[in-house]
Amino acid sequence: MKKNWYKSKVFVITGASGDIGSEVCRHFAPLGMRMYLLDLPNSPLEGLVDELKKLGVDYVEAIILDVTNREQIEVVFKKIGEKEKYIDIIINNAGIGSKCSITNKGTFEEYRKIMSVNVDGMWLVLQAALPYIGRPSPTKKYPDRREGQLIFSSSAAGKTGVPNMAAYAMSKSAIITLADSIRLEYKMNGHKIDVITSVSAPANTKFYNTPEMVNWVKSYQKRGFLFKFVEPQDVANRILKASRKRKKEVYVPRFWWLIGFLFVFSHGLIGNLLIKIEKIQK
Repeated sequence: MKKNWYKSKVFVITGASGDIGSEVCRHFAPLGMRMYLLDLPNSPLEGLVDELKKLGVDYVEAIILDVTNREQIEVVFKKIGEKEKYIDIIINNAGIGSKCSITNKGTFEEYRKIMSVNVDGMWLVLQAALPYIGRPSPTKKYPDRREGQLIFSSSAAGKTGVPNMAAYAMSKSAIITLADSIRLEYKMNGHKIDVITSVSAPANTKFYNTPEMVNWVKSYQKRGFLFKFVEPQDVANRILKASRKRKKEVYVPRFWWLIGFLFVFSHGLIGNLLIKIEKIQK
């Protein structure tokens, strides 16, 4: 996408106040977009709004949204859609995680909480936004063609699985296949909707703020430079570049695409590595 494509286009992001979400907003704001920041009550959105205004955003509004609340999602997207008519970019960023699996006695309730936010929430957001996604860009062959972007925040965990984090890994894998399916559907119907998936290594965020997750982080990073956490700024920068270049899937850091590649050909190699990382903390 050329830089001027973004000017005054409508940008909507869930999980806007998080470490990665807020950095994504900071990267897109100088492009002069009309931004809607969605997040839970008590999220520090107002400070982010003031910051984005200084960065050159055309318009910015913070809206309270719980992605597990179907009625609220429908109201919010109807409000945005009726006001703006079109939504050019949606970034599905809201997500949670924990050490929840079958063998470590993770509860069904905890599993469902993760899936309801990470997967069900994306589904509900896309359903509510569907009438407004993309703006008309007709051709003779496709008179109803629309142009826009859907960007999904996933994780390398969705490519390999992670010991004692089955619920989280399942949710991230579901996001990848959801994006892959929608990408094909838009292409099949002649639309110019780019569907981009961000597949990130563990990032240095407040996501890992419980005692058990802090211990896991320490164990993980002891393995050397390959396991160094990426910074939220790195993820945001790669997402913006993926948007500009209309990529289908982007890895952070770049070389992490090898993880998925190696996993296909050597489950044992990557699997044993993940097991060693987990065992260190015990």
